[in-house]
Amino acid sequence: MIPERVWYSLIATFSLSLTIFYRKIALLNGVPPFTLLLQIIVIAALVINLNLLLFQKKCITDIKKIEPYEWTMILLAGFFFFVAYLTGTFGLRFTTSINYSFLIRSSLMFSPILSYFLLQEKMYREMIIIILVFFAGAYLVSTAGQIIIPHSGDLLILLSALFFALFSISQKMANKKVSPVLICWGVLSSSALYSVAASLFFKINIFSKEAFFIVLLAGFFEALVDIFMNKTLKVASVTYYYMMTMLSPIISGFLGVIFITEPFGLIQVFGGIIIILSVIYAQRLKI
Repeated sequence: MIPERVWYSLIATFSLSLTIFYRKIALLNGVPPFTLLLQIIVIAALVINLNLLLFQKKCITDIKKIEPYEWTMILLAGFFFFVAYLTGTFGLRFTTSINYSFLIRSSLMFSPILSYFLLQEKMYREMIIIILVFFAGAYLVSTAGQIIIPHSGDLLILLSALFFALFSISQKMANKKVSPVLICWGVLSSSALYSVAASLFFKINIFSKEAFFIVLLAGFFEALVDIFMNKTLKVASVTYYYMMTMLSPIISGFLGVIFITEPFGLIQVFGGIIIILSVIYAQRLKI
């Protein structure tokens, strides 16, 4: 029988890949990156609220049971989620897509370090070695073996990866008693409020209909990512979750090859094999 943590993390990873894929299509259709970011967060929040009202009504009564500490972690997660996407979007303007694709994976490096200090999770040599192997595979998939040339925006991308790790850890700290559905609802709803405020401040029309159906799909799958991320974090560690999401660039790459004729060379295939073998080995780790 396949463990819950495998199912949940694979669904989250596949949803993440679809979100990335639809974001690419939206950008190719001329949607401005910052507008796309704000739209996706707002749509994801609407999806979660509709899910709560239509299919998870029994969870609504549990909102009153959320403790102040848990609310703090949920709202912090929402803030970290918004800032992670914000810094990553701005950072991409000052670096290359190759640098971004690789450096954003640094969440896997930050998560065990932060988990060690904030969640008292153990770090051991075998875990560190497999993380380095994951990064070797991610480097080949993301860059096709090209040398990464540092750019000024790289620091913002690393900062974005750090915020994504903090976003996940904050949710992990809240999910001992709070259901994944309510955590997801609180996180995305608060992020949506930040997004609306940002749209007003920067005078961005988040109600633009440009490539709307594509943006809608990206937002829908973003909501699924957070739901199944929280289900994963209920039964596994933050580090395990980020190890599993390393499959995302492989899935995104194949989707790109099939639907938008993006190249995916032999070096990237080799990197993908390294990641897949690492994911299989990670199931042996007690994380």
